[in-house]
Amino acid sequence: MTAVDPLALRQALGSFVTGVTIVTARDPAGEPVGLTVSSFNSVSLDPPLVLWSLSLKSASLPSFREARSWAVHVLSAGQEAMSARFATPGADRFADLALADGPEGAPQLPDFAARFGCAATFEYEGGDHAIFVGHVADLQRREAEPLVYHGGRYGRVAGAAEQETALFREEGGLLALTADGRGLIAELRDALAAGRLAEEDRALLADLYRRSAD
Repeated sequence: MTAVDPLALRQALGSFVTGVTIVTARDPAGEPVGLTVSSFNSVSLDPPLVLWSLSLKSASLPSFREARSWAVHVLSAGQEAMSARFATPGADRFADLALADGPEGAPQLPDFAARFGCAATFEYEGGDHAIFVGHVADLQRREAEPLVYHGGRYGRVAGAAEQETALFREEGGLLALTADGRGLIAELRDALAAGRLAEEDRALLADLYRRSAD
């Protein structure tokens, strides 16, 4: 079997859009521990199980291995600074945060899009990572756009209305193309009005607009 270059693998994995989470727990001394994680995923609805993974080189690994519970906080758009704080080695990650434990016993952050409070259930070997599986004991969800991560950069989800606004804005961007380009825009405007423009086409064209405006 041909060996895969680790850097190429990392770059290819960066093509997959993920959410951004912070996982928290209490260490054996009762102190809060937490870190930024993008490897969060669902496992099962019945029973309710989720998983995430942690590098075997992480200084936090012993604390999470001994924790009886942990919580996954799905970050909302605009929480890039919080994500960076919990990803920075040596940072005082819980400084100035009002902390209270969730029903499952793990520290609860004051802001998030969703929170999964879990009882630690299984740990599996996953190469250079440990895979933690937890049983969801407490679930909280707020009306907030999630923070997303792709290709080494943060992003956010754009709704259809926002995409249409970007697409048909009358200043520069796609509307400042050639005559053929402007004709195409007119056709797309008609297709949108008639309900014939697919959602993926809206997203693609809005992305083209943003790129041309950069």
